[in-house]
Amino acid sequence: MRWKYYAKLWLCYMRIGLLCMTQYPADTLIWLISMIVREACGFIGILAVASVTGGLGTWGFYEICLLFSMCAVIEAIGQAFFDNVWSIDKMIRRGEMDVFLIRPASPFVQMLGQIMHFQAVLSMVVYVGILAWSIHGIGLSMGVREIVLLVEYVIFGTVINSGIYTIFNSLNFWIVQGDDIAVLVQTCREFVKYPLQVFPAAIQGFFTYILPLGFVAYYPVLGLLGRTDMPVMILLPCVAALVAGIAAVIWRLGLKGYNSTGT
Repeated sequence: MRWKYYAKLWLCYMRIGLLCMTQYPADTLIWLISMIVREACGFIGILAVASVTGGLGTWGFYEICLLFSMCAVIEAIGQAFFDNVWSIDKMIRRGEMDVFLIRPASPFVQMLGQIMHFQAVLSMVVYVGILAWSIHGIGLSMGVREIVLLVEYVIFGTVINSGIYTIFNSLNFWIVQGDDIAVLVQTCREFVKYPLQVFPAAIQGFFTYILPLGFVAYYPVLGLLGRTDMPVMILLPCVAALVAGIAAVIWRLGLKGYNSTGT
């Protein structure tokens, strides 16, 4: 069956990625340290703002840590397995898409599998540790509902996050240096590391209805803490399906109009 073929293909890509990581241990260590330092600086900044202002709304220390760690886990998963969407612009300019189009496998799967950063899996272990520590500090009781919500958050949060990046990086099919827009979107993602309730209603609405990055971690955290009446467990798969559908349409349209480099 087709899904077995792609499962076997993906495992082969993962094996290649793992071999690349072990082949250059110094690069792996530097990449891992830089990623953790970058996220740690952002986290320290959030805590600094909270300490100066006396808190972030009604959010306490462990709740802020929980939000930060859940954002970081999704980002780490994306960097590990779906980070090559950031290379779409280079592949288009260099005509590398031609290679994908003449092979029997899906061009999108080939594009994703070309580069995997298993270093991000190592950093994800750190973030999962912070997540578990935050849950313990809050004293949150982990029942069936909470566990199911966490599973949904990992799966659908990853789809939403990587789907949004795919949408804006796919604009490179029509726009020269379109990756600048995707970088801007990635910068906007820093907003959702803070509780959205501390921002004006317009920003909350933007990250809920227009660029739904709030569903990557903020709303799942609210669901875990029991602070929202929103049906988070229902909305997560719906938003993920919508984002994935838009990403698929834009990718297919871009690929359909792709004319190589002409050289």
